[in-house]
Amino acid sequence: MRYHESLWNENFNLGILFIAVLLLNIAELTAIKPEYTEQTALVVLTAYYCCLVFFIHGYVNLCFEYSEVKWNLPKIKLGMNVLLAFMVVSIIFNRSIIASAVATDVSLTKVEGDQYWIFQLYLLAFLPLGIGLLVHGFRKLRSNLSRQRCLVMLISMFPVISVGFIVLIAQEMGSTLTAAVILSFAFTLMLGMLVYTEEKTRLFRLLTFVPFTKERKLHKQLLSQITNCISINDDPSQNSSLNLKAMMKELEGTVVEHVLEYYGGNQKLTASALSVSEATVSRRARAVTRRNEQKDISQDYSTDSIRITP
Repeated sequence: MRYHESLWNENFNLGILFIAVLLLNIAELTAIKPEYTEQTALVVLTAYYCCLVFFIHGYVNLCFEYSEVKWNLPKIKLGMNVLLAFMVVSIIFNRSIIASAVATDVSLTKVEGDQYWIFQLYLLAFLPLGIGLLVHGFRKLRSNLSRQRCLVMLISMFPVISVGFIVLIAQEMGSTLTAAVILSFAFTLMLGMLVYTEEKTRLFRLLTFVPFTKERKLHKQLLSQITNCISINDDPSQNSSLNLKAMMKELEGTVVEHVLEYYGGNQKLTASALSVSEATVSRRARAVTRRNEQKDISQDYSTDSIRITP
């Protein structure tokens, strides 16, 4: 309710995903500790599976948006809408998919019909499709912000997909394990992460905790440079080991390098973002390039030295 205006106006597909998860969680809560007649239990379970299909549909739509895939998109979405309608109608009216509902100690669970494989196929087709779209967007998109959102979407879906596949595999092996409660927590975690990262600074902050990302590398680099100030001598009469001018120049070079990379090497956009002249950006960029080249030469020399040492 708090985010409904921004979701509808700025990210409609994320709003659809919110509604899907809301309905799914309501159905989940209704199914906990059931004391229903057989017919009522079947209605509750059918509603849960319809909401799950609706969630998968919203998830794939959001993946298309984040990955910015445009190839035959209107036709693909029309096909997805037709398939969504087919799945909902089949789950409601075709008892060969969900034959009946039974109560466990925790929640309701289904009795599989002969055609339950249709629902499994739907999951196994669309979940990897969404992952593939996000991976494609992360690798191919030029916008740094778009790539970051694809990565966060992948991370946020990991608990949901993991729980889903573990439960499916366990059930195929004859286990009575269900996704009750656990899946709702996974959905809530996913939505919380997506909402949190809608703001750019929070998106960057989250990615600093993800190993091997550029954001984490930059964060560690800046932190290392800033914390060098602790090397200053306690006695002001003694020569300090801290060179403030060199430290600020290095810090400035790191920031310029990051923003320049963010804008794909466009010095004009970088200068505008940093409120400096293009000449300053160009000068700092050349300094960073020289510094990196010196590091590479130093590393090559070190490697060669090790190689020729008996």
